[in-house]
Amino acid sequence: MFAALILMCFFAFGSITASSIDKKYNNQSEIIEDMLEYMFSCMDKLKINPEICSDLIMKNKDHSDKKYDNCKCFGPCIAKEIGTMDPETGKWNWAKLKEMSNLLTDQTLINEAKNMEAHCFDETNTHCEAGYAMLKCALENSQMTKDMVKSYVATKEESEKNQGDE
Repeated sequence: MFAALILMCFFAFGSITASSIDKKYNNQSEIIEDMLEYMFSCMDKLKINPEICSDLIMKNKDHSDKKYDNCKCFGPCIAKEIGTMDPETGKWNWAKLKEMSNLLTDQTLINEAKNMEAHCFDETNTHCEAGYAMLKCALENSQMTKDMVKSYVATKEESEKNQGDE
């Protein structure tokens, strides 16, 4: 379950935008610190249920179900707070994303940021739909995301198997 939250936080990073658009970040640690703070405030604001939201990574679920609406808004909520999505238009602020990506020092995160920019550039969708499109793109194009999902699914299946054995 926590893995799913971290995964969702990663999607938000792929969409880094902020209500603190004017905030100037100096390093990767400041970005991650704010992202975690906004992750928890957005979970509270949107009344996120991690069990429900984790279903969005499963292909066999009907993602159009209304119960997923707040989940689709999770990434954009963080992005608007951190400055990578314009709060008014709901469009990704790709310049801010690139600016923040340049502060990354972890090679895995640097590669993922470049990959997301190359494959997930989206000028069409806005607000929550843009967040959902970013999630779908990351599931298709990000090896880091694929690895996290694979691990999460294996853990979830093992947990369900163990519950069935009891």
